[in-house]
Amino acid sequence: MNKRRIALLAGLMTMGMVSFAMDDNAEMLTQEQKPLSIFNINDRVRFDENRLEMNGNLHLNENNRLEVRYRSYSNVSDTFGSETGDGTGKGTTTDNTELRMRLHTQTSVENMEVRTELKVNTTEKNSDGAEGNKQYFRVQPTYYLYNANDSFALLRAGFGYTHGFDGSDAYSFTSSSENVYTINNYFSIEGNVYYDYTFASSSNKKHNVDVEAYAYANYPLYERNDVKVSALLEGGMDPYSFGARHFDDLTDVSGSKTEDGHESYVFYAEPSIKATKTLNENNSVYLQAGYYIETTSNNDKKASGTQTFSGSSDKYNDTGFVRVGFTSAF
Repeated sequence: MNKRRIALLAGLMTMGMVSFAMDDNAEMLTQEQKPLSIFNINDRVRFDENRLEMNGNLHLNENNRLEVRYRSYSNVSDTFGSETGDGTGKGTTTDNTELRMRLHTQTSVENMEVRTELKVNTTEKNSDGAEGNKQYFRVQPTYYLYNANDSFALLRAGFGYTHGFDGSDAYSFTSSSENVYTINNYFSIEGNVYYDYTFASSSNKKHNVDVEAYAYANYPLYERNDVKVSALLEGGMDPYSFGARHFDDLTDVSGSKTEDGHESYVFYAEPSIKATKTLNENNSVYLQAGYYIETTSNNDKKASGTQTFSGSSDKYNDTGFVRVGFTSAF
């Protein structure tokens, strides 16, 4: 069994996942961090792309919290994509940016808040070669069924609006059930179900269901003199999409792909080592290095046209990565 199969199986055996890393999920705060505002900046370099990210979680007052995330993507090389054909499209990433702002407002109803979100995506070029961007706005009342000890279960339901520079506007009903359970200091799991109904401008009104399952492990290896080294393992399914289409077109939800490619899934594993240096009570820097491997429904596609596959790259996508970052609580 080669290293790719071993790494993939290791991730799938711990499937299901909540991240302990504040740099990738500013909304996930421990009980001790919830009263604080958090700022992160990190740069992740993979063989195929570079992603610079800045995010923050600002507590405006007792009842309002603003979450901001900015990402800038740029190509590093075509090595990853050239061998995997379509893959997940990672190898053909064009220069683009994404800005997302979420305002969480606690209401007078116990365990009820409203999440208002604005997301702007700017791409270098669209499929027709024209430059443009897309805006997405939604409002979602959120009810927490359970929220204690770094674990929670919630229900969201609301409406969204998408505006594209090419006039591709759409309204949608959007909802989710999101569930996180922290088992102990080293392991936690997450399972989410998303349902959207898009009121398209044409007659094609579309349903979309996504299921996510993650498991995160964080094991301390060394801690001394303000330096902490941890072994991290993340893995799971993200996303498993039954498809943006009519439900009566749904013929198989077991993960197999229909001829028109409706089924879409990503099984992945990401083992890494992270070293964190505490600068003072509220500030720290870190260096993280690891290996990422995934398999998707697109990996089952056959090469066509000018596509070429070599070795086992039509079965897996993989890459090494390095991430450096700075975190500040205030």
